[in-house]
Formats: sequence, structure tokens, C-alpha cells
Amino acid sequence: MKSTLKMILSLENGKSTTLSLASPRPDLTEAEVTGVLNEIIAKKALIIGGSFVKAVKRIYIQDVDDKALA
Repeated sequence: MKSTLKMILSLENGKSTTLSLASPRPDLTEAEVTGVLNEIIAKKALIIGGSFVKAVKRIYIQDVDDKALA
């Protein structure tokens, strides 16, 4: 099964964007991810399409299971 960390972020221009990270650490917590994202937001270190990130909307891990066709 493949796992992907999905981070949905609000931008200052009113739009949103999703950052994805493949194979996140199995014991990763929402608090850890939120802490890092809040530092990035405070430092205005991430610009998407000319707009700074202003807030975290949602964080989750998506699990995908590939199945071969019979």
C-alpha cells in the first residue's frame, strides 16, 4: 500500500493548493506537520503562483492500494 501525506493550504489570493509528500514516516503526527507548516507560513517561505500561504486547511494521509487486473 502506498501512503501520501496531503497538506491542503489556503493562499492569500483566496485560492488553495495541495502539497503531497510520498511515503511519510508511519508515526508522523498532525501536531508535527502543523508545527512545520506554521513556521513556513510565519516566515513567508512558500509562494505558490505568486501568492503566499496564509493558513493550513487540512492535513491527512491518503493510502492507495494497487490491484492487478485479473
